[in-house]
Amino acid sequence: MNAEKVNKYDTESLQLHIEGLLSAYRRHLEAANRSPKTISWYLEILRRFFDFLDFNNLTKSIPDIGREELRTYILHLQSTRKWSNSPYIKENKGSLSPYSVQGHVRAIKAFWGWLFKEEYIPENPLIKLPLPKVPQSLVKTLTIDQFKRLLAEVERHTPLGAKYYCILLFLLDTGVRISELVNIKMADIDLVNCLVTVIGKGRKERMAPFHRVTRRELQRYIRIFRPKLCSYDSCYLFPRSDGSHISVNSVQQFVRRIAAKTGLRGVKCSPHIFRHTFATTFIAKGGADFALKEILGHTSLQPTLKYIHLQARDLQRQHALFTPVEDLFRGEH
Repeated sequence: MNAEKVNKYDTESLQLHIEGLLSAYRRHLEAANRSPKTISWYLEILRRFFDFLDFNNLTKSIPDIGREELRTYILHLQSTRKWSNSPYIKENKGSLSPYSVQGHVRAIKAFWGWLFKEEYIPENPLIKLPLPKVPQSLVKTLTIDQFKRLLAEVERHTPLGAKYYCILLFLLDTGVRISELVNIKMADIDLVNCLVTVIGKGRKERMAPFHRVTRRELQRYIRIFRPKLCSYDSCYLFPRSDGSHISVNSVQQFVRRIAAKTGLRGVKCSPHIFRHTFATTFIAKGGADFALKEILGHTSLQPTLKYIHLQARDLQRQHALFTPVEDLFRGEH
């Protein structure tokens, strides 16, 4: 371990100590090619943690912060109201979700892992602290009928409608993240081979296929409607009027509006649900999980598994095909 590194920070004021470490951590994340949004998220979580320790007189030198401090912070997060510090939202919106709490703890543990790896602390006291559990609930995906009803609400014969029609179809057909879709450029689309180049998390590039029906709608949109969306020579597949790419929020808001207009019940409609729907349908129709991993852009199979819980209707079909009772009484019914 580098003793000089620890002693140097121990002799400085604690605030400079923390800010120095956070600045170094930012450079580490930037060098690792993490997205600006991810970096901001990590640093905001860490600053909230250190602010909590300071407010509650729990601030210590970094090597002395351990499990007890983090457990105390977890209890605080579990009782924290959503948007409690927001000047724009007056009403409390309920407590932080278990997923949000787990995300905070995951970010703090990652920072402590970096501190140990970089020899700022002699040991990592958080390495064996388990993440708070989250409920393992089944995400309800869209049925084909529900998605048809959504598409039917889109005015696909106008420039704006044609753009959103293609966006919805593209999200369902490729399983791309909404953050990936908005950044797709014209040069990324291969209409001949029905492939799109996607830049995913960590700036990792992958190819995602799409169906010939999606190609037909894209060709129609690009030829007829896209030139009417902006007067600039935009490089983006889905541009705004000023030539920049469409925002994530605008797509999310559009999906919410048409879902409300359609009157969908029993399913939360969002761009990410389209990704879930694609993945679940892919597996239900016999697609290989390793192929799905590549299409979704996961680095390992583990994160893919959370998308492939079959819905009850799919389980019924699979059960009817493969139950041993079918063979037991074959020919008797």
